[in-house]
Amino acid sequence: MEWLEILGWGLLALLGLAAIALSPLIFLLLVAAVRPESIQRAVRVVLSPRYRLKVIGREHLPMTGPVLLISNHVSWLDGFILAAVVPRRGRALVYAPYLGIPVIGPLAQRSGMIPVPDRGPRAQRAMLKAAYEVLDRGEVLAIFPEAQISRNGLLGPLYRGIEVMASNREHAAVVPVYLDNLWGSIFSYSGGRFFRKWPKGLRRTVVVSFGPPIERPVTAPGARRAILEAGVRAFEARPETDRERDLETIDRSLPSLEHPTLGLLAASTADFHQGIIHQIGHKEGSFGQSVPGVALRVVGEEDGTPLPPDAEGRLQALVAGHPGWQDVGRVARIDRDGFVFPSDGAEVSG
Repeated sequence: MEWLEILGWGLLALLGLAAIALSPLIFLLLVAAVRPESIQRAVRVVLSPRYRLKVIGREHLPMTGPVLLISNHVSWLDGFILAAVVPRRGRALVYAPYLGIPVIGPLAQRSGMIPVPDRGPRAQRAMLKAAYEVLDRGEVLAIFPEAQISRNGLLGPLYRGIEVMASNREHAAVVPVYLDNLWGSIFSYSGGRFFRKWPKGLRRTVVVSFGPPIERPVTAPGARRAILEAGVRAFEARPETDRERDLETIDRSLPSLEHPTLGLLAASTADFHQGIIHQIGHKEGSFGQSVPGVALRVVGEEDGTPLPPDAEGRLQALVAGHPGWQDVGRVARIDRDGFVFPSDGAEVSG
């Protein structure tokens, strides 16, 4: 077979794959254009051949009244997955440039996603105005307080906008939700790129874990820990073959924290800087951040009360497969971004 013929067949195959990939989106656009109220059902139908959605903790989601859902952000599918599993009609705040993408953008807006401008004071005002309007109507509002899709598979720091929203709308329940097992999908940044990679496996189980409403006052570090706690429960609900904490982005030459019984608890990755997207993966003198299936906190030496960021105390871990919070056996502090710093003289090395 001539090389030109081989190239022709290869191009035809790629066009076929593109048609298969885009046809569900086109179908969703047609449904949204004709019957916008049917978009959630359509999302579930389109996702089901490739993604098995498993929902836990749905009892934590109030069925009436305003609800602020705060979620981790791992992939381009996150908003659609929330639309598919939340039993109430909801809205989501999404970075405006994402909604400018052909096909995906119009579909996202039809499914209830609200564009907010780029970073800065204007973006903050627009985000708060849109959020208050949804909550004041007694509806569900979902936000991704990392304000960007994760570039290393770990939960990044949360912006303080959630503190402002929660304090100004005290009648709204603030519910953490964790979208699990999406890292590695073609819609995540695994492998250092979006989309341009082969999917792994025939069908991926995505676990959506709702946690109990967060007690007030709501703080960004407290909300981050609540999301991670929901993530531990999600990790436990994964298929056993997918319970790997050591992501490919973790750099073992950088500091990490491993426990003889609990396993890998915290780790570091390379920093990511590209345009306006920045994600810090390691800090000098730190063990790194919680890995999948782990939540970390620092508590008082005597009373065991959880401490605020940068306060020193006993380090505890909530680990998938282990009952309750476990003492790690060292003194540490956790900063606002979730990085763990030892305070007991332990040497931090890769």
